[in-house]
Amino acid sequence: MKTTDFDLLSVLTGTMILALALTRFLVIPLRPLLQVTVFGSPLAINLSALNVMIVLVLGLAVTGTAVFLRSHPFWERAAVKHTTMFWIGPGLLSMALVAWLHRMHSGLGWTAVLLGCAILLPLALLVEYGEIDAAGQDGNWRPWVQTALFNLTAVILFTVIYDARLRSLVSGTAVLLIAVLLAARLFWPLTPNLRQTFTYAAIIGLVLGEMTWVLNYWRLSGLQGGFLLLLLFYGLTGLLQQYLAGQFEDKRNGRRILLEYGGVILIGLLVVGTAVP
Repeated sequence: MKTTDFDLLSVLTGTMILALALTRFLVIPLRPLLQVTVFGSPLAINLSALNVMIVLVLGLAVTGTAVFLRSHPFWERAAVKHTTMFWIGPGLLSMALVAWLHRMHSGLGWTAVLLGCAILLPLALLVEYGEIDAAGQDGNWRPWVQTALFNLTAVILFTVIYDARLRSLVSGTAVLLIAVLLAARLFWPLTPNLRQTFTYAAIIGLVLGEMTWVLNYWRLSGLQGGFLLLLLFYGLTGLLQQYLAGQFEDKRNGRRILLEYGGVILIGLLVVGTAVP
């Protein structure tokens, strides 16, 4: 009977939460690290407290995920391949949480987000942990929680990127990369090899990247732009997951799936247009 090492989980989570807490106190003067010219426009990569904390927390999340997965009793028996795929969810979530905390200026809001991090980070690790022995689990909670975490990660990162009002070359590329990684992690269990996984994921990323270029010409708030990108990501990845799982082989079932996703997206568009500031 397998047991989860909750002591290890608490240590890893505590370390990441401590690093996240430092985001409020770390002050680094803004310094340019790299300046290049792309298509006649200057682009710069700067050294800042936010960038340093993103790299630090990302490293802790990836390392913590690798250590926690190897504590699984079935790790050796499962002969897991492509272990780096397990890093995507916790890694991108950690980046999103750093960016989210950075946007919190009030002490109360910052504390509330930090408490949320204490729930989301171990949950993300447990989701990846459960993937190792997914066939032996009772119930199907893990895919639902994973999808919810990925959508939360996507909307935070999309909102931060869109709200930064960066050049389309930068924002579109950033959204493309994030969408490709998240989509690849979702498609990975449903595809026979990584080449096919990233082929489907690249299609999703290209569509999201192109949509970012379009949205940059609209006068939308950061939340509105982020949620519109999320709706597109949710619809495309969800429908493609259902296709890869063979759910469209039955035409009646396929129509039901299209109606469900269409209904959710329509409701989401109405909410974005009327209630999202």
